[in-house]
Amino acid sequence: MDFPECPKWYDLRGLGRSPIARLTVLIPVFGTLILFSDAVSDFISLSATFLGIEQDQAIAISRQNTFFLYFGLIIFSVGTLIFNARCPAVIKEFATEYDHYDAELRIVTKDRSVRLQNDLNRRFDAGLSFDFELTGDDEKAARALGFISNQSAESREFWLKAKSQSVADLIQARYRLENESLLGWRRGIYFAYLLAFGLVGWPTVVMLWKVLQSL
Repeated sequence: MDFPECPKWYDLRGLGRSPIARLTVLIPVFGTLILFSDAVSDFISLSATFLGIEQDQAIAISRQNTFFLYFGLIIFSVGTLIFNARCPAVIKEFATEYDHYDAELRIVTKDRSVRLQNDLNRRFDAGLSFDFELTGDDEKAARALGFISNQSAESREFWLKAKSQSVADLIQARYRLENESLLGWRRGIYFAYLLAFGLVGWPTVVMLWKVLQSL
């Protein structure tokens, strides 16, 4: 059986890092108030007269809707907690690979590049083999292009200019691999969000149907 394509971490980030998701800790509190507060229940009660149904039936439907809303909020909260626990730090911190690239250029060194490459190969069996060692030809080419005519070959700036393409390819590969990682967790979070929105949206569908029936 083929599963539909699952959203990447970048796609889930839109919900997992949204302002609403940041209130995750408070969502169960709001849900409890909705479920057990008489004032809230009275506020969201449907109008029996407007819908042309008995008052007891309207109260029952309203009560049922609060359960859908409550469990929808709880499931959304769980999905967001899992997202924050399992989403790779690179994706959580940087909205795009270009943001990641700009930040990495400020700190990247040859040793860091080698460690990142080894880590990606170990974790993802990526088979990356970028060459970060400077050769005599690299130095000649860099100086001939006027990149670093007055800089020592031992400096980070000299190395980074000479190996800029390898570094860019490594950073791009890192973002892509992290973005596509942990498929099972991504599917679980995606399903939780779908279920949450389905439960929260169901009362609206029911109310719309009742209104249409009353016309």
